Amino acid sequence: MIGIIAVLIGLLLPAVQGARSVGWRVKCANNLRQLALAAHEYHGAQQSFPPGLQQFRFSSAPQYRGSSLFVYLLPYLEHQAEVQGWDFRNSMNNTTGARQARTAAMVPELLCPADRIAQNPLEKAGCYYGMTSYGGNGGTRSYNPDAASVDGIFHTTGPASLPKPNQQPVRQETIADGTAHTLLFGERNHDDRAFESFASANWTDPLQYVGAWSAVGGKKRIADVTMSGFAPINYRLPFTYSNRTSGRPPAGSSSAFGYYEDLRLCAWGSSHPGGANLATADGAVQFFSEELPLDVLRALSTRSGRELTGGY
Repeated sequence: MIGIIAVLIGLLLPAVQGARSVGWRVKCANNLRQLALAAHEYHGAQQSFPPGLQQFRFSSAPQYRGSSLFVYLLPYLEHQAEVQGWDFRNSMNNTTGARQARTAAMVPELLCPADRIAQNPLEKAGCYYGMTSYGGNGGTRSYNPDAASVDGIFHTTGPASLPKPNQQPVRQETIADGTAHTLLFGERNHDDRAFESFASANWTDPLQYVGAWSAVGGKKRIADVTMSGFAPINYRLPFTYSNRTSGRPPAGSSSAFGYYEDLRLCAWGSSHPGGANLATADGAVQFFSEELPLDVLRALSTRSGRELTGGY
């Protein structure tokens, strides 16, 4: 009898897990659909999409401080209370209050149920940050900011924007490739054991530190709220710290590792098997295979590149 029950459980468990996985993917797609709708409502009110990260420069650390696209979108997701009284000029003021800080808010619509986030809100240097599983389309390259392509929908804006100062938000009429053929939002994957081996060696921050929806302080915080077509969907490091010289090019030094860090922090990805949910600028959400050719992904990432998308 016990053996029969064990067999039945063995048969049922994959079905239960499969149903849960499908449910998570559907919930995630719905979150992205709500984000796309919020972005269009914002555009209707402000005549542009929100900044990826509006930045100002200060004389004290962190020198770069800003407010992210999610700060601007939360009122359009019926989360006005979370950003009520937000300080847009000196964004680090929003971290006061520890777990009660504005930056610490956990927003369900910004979280994929399949995403493995170890700590939410995340505590870093005494400040707390609510995390997100999603990011806006930063174009063909979103990170690092000094090398950003600024050819997607979301990038740094304002007096301290990078790679050039005073970059402006994107208007829908500049999407020459067509809204159905241009990405708007997508998923981030926080799981990469090879990458974490470099974090353990203090060559980078753990992936769990990336994805604060507020992105208030630091030159490189655009990585928290955008991804791009610089790397394939679900890209993970192909080697660990211990065999870092096996890479092509080798990651024999922390500076050489920067190339791989950029790839990983740009990559769309998910914990859904085989690909990731991505929303296009017309508001549609589709599950894109991790086998999608990189040139097609990059074509989808640009707003006015006029590339063919290959009938993805």
